[in-house]
Amino acid sequence: MKKIITILIAAIVIAATASGQSKASKEAKLKAHIIALDKLAWEAWKNNNAEWFKNHTTEDFLTISAEGISNKADVVKATPAECKIKSYSLDDFTFVMLNENTVMLTYIAMQDGVCGGKKIASKVRASATYVKRGEKWLEAFYMDTDITK
Repeated sequence: MKKIITILIAAIVIAATASGQSKASKEAKLKAHIIALDKLAWEAWKNNNAEWFKNHTTEDFLTISAEGISNKADVVKATPAECKIKSYSLDDFTFVMLNENTVMLTYIAMQDGVCGGKKIASKVRASATYVKRGEKWLEAFYMDTDITK
């Protein structure tokens, strides 16, 4: 009887450990995928690729920055016409799973560019929220705040 209980406890511990590792592994893969998507968004913005934003943002996408609030149509229109980005870099990523279909990514962005004829902030704290629609992750919300220190 003691041997059966020991085997059952060991099986439960192994199953729980395997389940935890599987969840952590899936979350790590998703984090890498979302960071890669966000880097592609920045690259599209730098390269004036409005098509990327048409295909990788939700229909109700919103962005908020020091320049104001914009929707998907505004971003698609402004990307090739109003913004000239020389360079950018992203660092200090934090990833949060809000639920199985919604994640948030925050990070520091260093950027050099002009939008609407005005120089953009050189350093911002950015936040991007992605939602899963079908099998695809789409950006639903982006916000950045100037870092002045």
